[in-house]
Amino acid sequence: MTGTASPKPGSAGTAPAPAGAAELFSPEGAHRLAAAVAERSAHLIDGALVEGTVAARVTAPWDRARSVDYRAVDADGMLEAVTAAAAAFRAGKDDPSGLGSAERRAEVLLAMADRAEAIADELAAIIAFENGKLLRSATMEAGAVAGSFRYWAGVTPETEVLASTGTHTTELVRRPLGVVAAITPFNMPVLMMANKIGAALATGNTLVGKPSPATPLSLMRLAEAIAEVVPAGWVNLVAGDDASGPALSSSPDVAIVSFTGSVPVGKAIMRSAAANLTRVQLELGGNDPAIVGPGADLDEVVPLIYRSAFGSSGQACVAAKRVYAHESIADEVTARLVELASSARVGHPFDPDATVPVLTTEAQFDTIDRLITEASADAELAFAGERTKATAFVAHPTIVAGARSGMAVVDEEQFGPVLPVIPFATAAEVIELANATPFGLGATVWSRDDAFLAKVVPGIESGMVWVNGLGMPSPAVPFGGAKQSGIGREGGKPGIDAFTELVTVTRFVPAGEQAKP
Repeated sequence: MTGTASPKPGSAGTAPAPAGAAELFSPEGAHRLAAAVAERSAHLIDGALVEGTVAARVTAPWDRARSVDYRAVDADGMLEAVTAAAAAFRAGKDDPSGLGSAERRAEVLLAMADRAEAIADELAAIIAFENGKLLRSATMEAGAVAGSFRYWAGVTPETEVLASTGTHTTELVRRPLGVVAAITPFNMPVLMMANKIGAALATGNTLVGKPSPATPLSLMRLAEAIAEVVPAGWVNLVAGDDASGPALSSSPDVAIVSFTGSVPVGKAIMRSAAANLTRVQLELGGNDPAIVGPGADLDEVVPLIYRSAFGSSGQACVAAKRVYAHESIADEVTARLVELASSARVGHPFDPDATVPVLTTEAQFDTIDRLITEASADAELAFAGERTKATAFVAHPTIVAGARSGMAVVDEEQFGPVLPVIPFATAAEVIELANATPFGLGATVWSRDDAFLAKVVPGIESGMVWVNGLGMPSPAVPFGGAKQSGIGREGGKPGIDAFTELVTVTRFVPAGEQAKP
């Protein structure tokens, strides 16, 4: 598989780094740090940091002249990680001082949190380098990793009493499944994996994690940091090549595949997992409507919708992707969005004046370019700024007026900085328009008209609806969608249930000991 040369004990978690945040948080400093991580190419497999063997490259999307070469793991190496995770589960699931101990699992998660917190600045710089998100967003993500681990350290699967009578007692017991295969996307490369790691360990499982090939370096740095505090096989973090993903999802030793990403890849994972009837937990794409109804305070609402749509250049599954504005205010909503878009500055992660990041991948840039070009033929581009990929994947926020269902910019998940505005007349009409999509992840509804809200909110076909506000992600709150936006939920009690076997245990009272009526 991979080479087996591993850094000396202790060296990875305290790897040399630039002198301080000021140096880290610069194009040159982040590039140097990313290059150092790429040079080590450390993957965490069975408690050891091993080097990959497959040549791969990460190019900064905000400056395509900057790139680093690293070594990914092949399919055989990925399967070695699965084997290690399966062996660790079998050996430890009933160990009262190991994986079978909630106290021990919490201890490990808390130690991981401390390690993640200690390198938060490094994680932020690497995330910014490889993803292109603005530094403040990268810093927020990196800082939230420790919080996620600490949250899950306090979670223990509960046994519920379903019935207790004079003749019997029935309990619902939650038992761990085994190996969790966690596959994450490029838009939040470390935090999404941290959430999956936390949920897997809290429920007594082991995990093999594979990041997006667009953003492997931040997770490799996390792997270095936690290697010394995670028992062998409990957590395996492997930046694999193209063949390693199917190998992971089709392995008979995997109990559940937890995937966050696109609908086409989610479907491919389902097909791959079907051979072994492996469970899947899928958080897929979204085409979230933002519904602006009568009585909405546009001074408050429009900036929030704009932030949702463009704060990450649209590269968020729950970003606002369609605006439905009541016909009495549609023109004003459009004008206000145009005013905000026209003042936007697309820039690199370390530009203090940048308000919108670049796109992360060339494929995503090409998709946005196509959608905007097609929309210009059938609707009005109320505002359209620069789009170029000459030196970076730059796409300025674009507002489309006069859009309608049937146009690709409305029907598809854009996952980029373009926002169509569609007028509606009645609550019934906007419910129909909002639901005319195969997606059903999230939705926002904005109005001070209680009668309008009472009609619209229950009619939206999505897994999450936020009323007069934006979503507040938390590992304590279930996250997931309806229709083709996914299967199952992450976070909260449903997330715990997804990673456990629900077993009903009924104990009968001997006839001679039963209480007489």
